[in-house]
Amino acid sequence: MSGTLTIVWLCAAIAAAVFAAMIVSTVTFGRSLRDSPPTSASGKATEIIWALIPIAIVLAAATPALRTIVFVGGGLYGSPGQPVR
Repeated sequence: MSGTLTIVWLCAAIAAAVFAAMIVSTVTFGRSLRDSPPTSASGKATEIIWALIPIAIVLAAATPALRTIVFVGGGLYGSPGQPVR
């Protein structure tokens, strides 16, 4: 088995384990013991921060990758090996 195929099967096994854990968690803890959700002191601010943090992480990870793609592949109107300015 080649190295690439091994990595694909490893990713598939990890995905299956994660989905199994999600299903077990949903079935086990999905039913609420209360009729109303708990109240939060800073609801709106917490939700905004909770949404902005993952967006910042994705942008921080995507920026170097995009720079590399543009520099190496000559994407976005540039020629290969020439950074786009």
